[in-house]
Amino acid sequence: MNFQKILVTGLIGGVFSFFLGWLLWGIIFKDAMPDNVPGLQKSESDMVMWAMVLSCLFLGLLLAYIFVQWSGISTWQSGLTAGAIIGFLLTCSVDLGLFSMTNMHTVRTMLMDIGINTFYYAAIGAVMGWWLGRK
Repeated sequence: MNFQKILVTGLIGGVFSFFLGWLLWGIIFKDAMPDNVPGLQKSESDMVMWAMVLSCLFLGLLLAYIFVQWSGISTWQSGLTAGAIIGFLLTCSVDLGLFSMTNMHTVRTMLMDIGINTFYYAAIGAVMGWWLGRK
């Protein structure tokens, strides 16, 4: 197993996911998702930033492990495709589970979240695939 390759690629993916997530959910779609459960979302000043950073780093490491160990992804196109598929399937699973058991989502917000997350994972996958295939 190539630990160094996984760690470096995971770090790159994690940092990119942090800033892309800030752009998508913090700026572009900040007001697009209604607060279906009052008080569910923390205010910006109450966010636990270290946990968000670790969340992004673990996502990067997960994708890096899959890309390096299992699939041999080495182009931005294959990374984009794999990221989109992983993001779509994972987000469908989580959001449908939340929709079935909570008041967190309406059908509209669930579909919007699935779409945004699919793009998010695809972009992260493209960056990581590019990194893995550079010469």
